[in-house]
Amino acid sequence: MIEAGESYLWDKLMDPMKAKTVIILLLAVLLIIFALQNTELIHVKCLFWGINIPLALLIFVCFAVGVVIGIILPRGGTKKKKVEKTASQ
Repeated sequence: MIEAGESYLWDKLMDPMKAKTVIILLLAVLLIIFALQNTELIHVKCLFWGINIPLALLIFVCFAVGVVIGIILPRGGTKKKKVEKTASQ
């Protein structure tokens, strides 16, 4: 049977901020596990230079570059809609 104190604890655990924190911690643990399982050094060549880096680092760098490019590049579809809305008004 659930007592009054247990219900209060459950409500506190289900707080959206706490849920967000739990999700972030879970993702961080998964990220650490991924990095530990992909420590093999690989040789990356580009033009005249080469570098040995862990596979996990290469994947993270590629992901980060993709995120930055996605943020920087303008989204053409949203700009066109805004221009059409302002022109019709």
